[in-house]
Amino acid sequence: MDQIHRLNEDEIAGALSGQPADKRIAECPSCATEFAEWVDLGGRLRQDMAARADKPTFFWTRQRARIRERLTPREAGLRWVAGAICALVLLASGLIHQSAAPRSEIAQVTPPVKAAQAAPADPDDALLEDIQASLERDVPAPLEPAAMLVDEMASAPQHIPQVKEN
Repeated sequence: MDQIHRLNEDEIAGALSGQPADKRIAECPSCATEFAEWVDLGGRLRQDMAARADKPTFFWTRQRARIRERLTPREAGLRWVAGAICALVLLASGLIHQSAAPRSEIAQVTPPVKAAQAAPADPDDALLEDIQASLERDVPAPLEPAAMLVDEMASAPQHIPQVKEN
């Protein structure tokens, strides 16, 4: 009974790349037939690829131009996106800083300075005046909004009847 030999991957790769046959392939008729089929397939593949790649110069020039066209809009688009993101960040930071500024009604802790008063020349004098103004207040500055709310609630008419507990 005749044993059928198969080519391994290295031998098939050699056949497709055009390398000469091994000694085993030359001695075994089934291996030689299989090797010849692989060589024939490799030759047909090479001819097919050469025929497909055999295009005139203007074809390849046009292909390069199309590739460049497809790549350039993406670069420009990324620049627009980056610019828009920077603008949004600047806008958001401006809005945050604007909303973080204290409102004039609530933040006004000290009485307004009269036009006749001159600004103190010494920073220590300014600090002493701030301390004196803080001591004269009935409510500390951070609690003034709460004190205003309590005053409004106290002055509001009492429409809610109170329930007596037994």
